[in-house]
Amino acid sequence: MSLIKKLLITLRPLYDFRALLLLCTAFFIGAVTDPAATLGLAGYLAYVVGMAGAALMMSKLLMPYQRTSQHIRAALERGNVASALVVLARVILILGLLVTLMAWGK
Repeated sequence: MSLIKKLLITLRPLYDFRALLLLCTAFFIGAVTDPAATLGLAGYLAYVVGMAGAALMMSKLLMPYQRTSQHIRAALERGNVASALVVLARVILILGLLVTLMAWGK
């Protein structure tokens, strides 16, 4: 699979019509009722998304050769407990990095 296709699959939730329609509706209602709070909330959302991206990048730097999708398949299809523990460790690492980056950034 080419890099462009992987990138488009990864970014698919960002251009999903239903999600965009829901966000636009919420933004419009929020802009009418309380514009300052709406812009503040949008800023915090952008901050969290940015820090989540940074946490994913850092986890890939710390574990560059680990392919989580292979471990997920092994855990689900074959019931491999070791693979499930590897997936759990990766999730805990990403969440720990995310919390650390968010606390450090604020």
